[in-house]
Amino acid sequence: MTICQEMTPDAHRTPDSDKASEQVCAVLAGILSTGTDVHRCLAAQALGRIASPASVQPLVEALLDEDQDVRSDAAEALVQLVDPHASDQLLDNLVGDPCTEVKLAAIDALARLKDDRVIPWLRRMVRGRDEEIVWDDEEFFASGWDDWVEIQLKAVTALAALNAQEAVPDIVAAIRDEDAQDMSEAACKALAQLGQAGIDALAGLLDNCPVRLRRRAAAALAASPAQEAAEPQARAFADPSAEVRTAAMRARANCCPEDIRLTEFFQDPDAAIRTGAVRLIGEHYPDRLQGLLADSSKSVQAAALTAMSGIEGFPVNEDLITQLRARLADNSVELSAAAARALAAIAPQEAVDDLIRLLDDTAQPEGIRLGALHGLVLAGGKKVTEALIRVIDDEMRPLRLAAMTELAYLAGNDVRWPNPAGEALLSVLRGGYEPDTGDTASKTDTPAPGAPQKEGPAVTEQAEPDADREQEDTDRPQTVPTSTLAAILEDAPDIRAVRAMPDQGVELTATDMERLAIARRVLGKRRMATEPKIVVTDDIRRFAARVLGDVVREDVACALSKMLTVEDTELRRAAADSLSRIGASKSRLPDVVAERLVEAVASSDGDTKLLLIRALGACETENAAGVPQNLLADKDSFVRAEAIGALSRQGKAGKEIARLLADPDRSVRLRAAEAVASHKARNAVKPLVDFAFSFEGCHGAEAARLLKNIDPGAASSSFVDVLRDPERKRTWSVAIEALAELNSSQPTRSSKAVGREQ
Repeated sequence: MTICQEMTPDAHRTPDSDKASEQVCAVLAGILSTGTDVHRCLAAQALGRIASPASVQPLVEALLDEDQDVRSDAAEALVQLVDPHASDQLLDNLVGDPCTEVKLAAIDALARLKDDRVIPWLRRMVRGRDEEIVWDDEEFFASGWDDWVEIQLKAVTALAALNAQEAVPDIVAAIRDEDAQDMSEAACKALAQLGQAGIDALAGLLDNCPVRLRRRAAAALAASPAQEAAEPQARAFADPSAEVRTAAMRARANCCPEDIRLTEFFQDPDAAIRTGAVRLIGEHYPDRLQGLLADSSKSVQAAALTAMSGIEGFPVNEDLITQLRARLADNSVELSAAAARALAAIAPQEAVDDLIRLLDDTAQPEGIRLGALHGLVLAGGKKVTEALIRVIDDEMRPLRLAAMTELAYLAGNDVRWPNPAGEALLSVLRGGYEPDTGDTASKTDTPAPGAPQKEGPAVTEQAEPDADREQEDTDRPQTVPTSTLAAILEDAPDIRAVRAMPDQGVELTATDMERLAIARRVLGKRRMATEPKIVVTDDIRRFAARVLGDVVREDVACALSKMLTVEDTELRRAAADSLSRIGASKSRLPDVVAERLVEAVASSDGDTKLLLIRALGACETENAAGVPQNLLADKDSFVRAEAIGALSRQGKAGKEIARLLADPDRSVRLRAAEAVASHKARNAVKPLVDFAFSFEGCHGAEAARLLKNIDPGAASSSFVDVLRDPERKRTWSVAIEALAELNSSQPTRSSKAVGREQ
């Protein structure tokens, strides 16, 4: 009984909450006894979620209901209650109820109750279909699925929970039965929990068994904390199959990474296993990591370097720095990038100059330069900011985007303002990185503040065209073949003579002309470019606008608001998005920004307009409030929803928003309900209760969740009144689910009654 009380979910309930839940349970119990099948199912589910002691007896009685769905829901509810008064009836249902769902729930409930009387029946289920156990013989022929599969798996798990060591031979026999279902994964996990007998059984599976079975047995053994599992664990670690060793290593590392035996995998003959071992446990053995840099596999070395970079205060010496610098120059992207991060983490002062040289070397592969960039950020310092600024307009797009992302982080987390990182991004936003010509591979003519001058222009000169080649090209026909047939005809100009076609061609009939017209209307294939054409200057301005949303400063907001009038649609949208994010982080945007937002809304459409409205929620000017107010009647439902959100953020959620609880669009209605509930006023209870029943009750659960944060007691009384009114029986399902939500701390569960006739 003590165990059950500890596990009962209502142990934290107060006397007042128990009294309120008892009143609700009394009404639900009546419905569970005399209601329709749909309402009985919902009542059983609700009683389980409320988990009051008053729910037990009605649910036990429901285990004898004529409807198997009601019995199933009642059994699942009793799993949550864990009350010993339900044991006898649950055991009867396990043996005598043909419904699979009822049996499965009964097994769960009895296992949680630690009722040993169920063990013999579970052993019978593991062995097969016992004649004394009732089950639905026709279900297999109706659905094609053997329900006994689920029952056996559930029985094995329950036996482990009950520590039924006498069931080990039954489980082993089920594993080795080649004609039965494959239940080895669940069975091996269960055996690992069944003491010495289970461990011995798993050890036996390591001998002369298929790799699949050995792998599962090894994983179960490795995860066992039992002392008697040590010897078979060692056998699993030395298994000839790499799959088995990997499974054992991973399972042991997940539960006991400090097990010294795992370090043996650092010398495993399989490089993949060595790499996995370093990744899993390398941080627990820092003294072994430097030695792993001599491993023949670069993946192992990279894993060791990654582990080093994650260990604070990793011991450093001259030999280690020499090794790191050697790997920094390696042609392997993975190894070089890992060395960059490790050198920055272990010896940041020594790393900066090396990493800057690597970052500035445009001949290096993209991955290596990215590794150097991330290493520099890890090292920190003034030189790092300058190095990041230099690659803002690099030809490698991932590099420049990563640099700007890191600059935004530095700018937003620096207590000083203005700072070099922020000024650089603002300079980019204002167009400070303009090319000398229109070449797409542009470099800056006007560096951002704090950026050192770059050597030489970055514009690539175009070669002069060859005059002879140009003349040769003009002598050729300018038409290009557009099909295979056209290419053949171009190479065979005398094709007409070969086919004896008249010089004047063939006369087309009316039918031919009609078919030709239809053929011309067929869309041809489009050729997609393998790489999009990106103008660097446009790209970095757009991305600067995007990342500046993480720099919550008033002058940043002002600079972004000036971008709302540019011709570049993507730049305007990025600026609007950042303003909405800054507005979400700040209590108020400057008035000048508010006015620019108001002007931009009038001339914007699509996604940009939605972002602008969202940003207006952080504005307090009179115009900023008037715009979303006027948009509540907009024909676009997305606009209406954003307008509601803006007004709610401004604290101006009035009757206009309450009227939108009846909006034809679902998302607008939900946004309006959230706005009505946001002030948590008692006068919001009635409109939200009415909202729960509107539109055929499709918002019942959402309304109940909102009401729970306002006044759950008053809301529960309103729903109980509905259940006491026979004239409103059509809406009882909504009221029952709402009561379950209001009186339970458990998450919402899907209803089995969905889609059934009411």
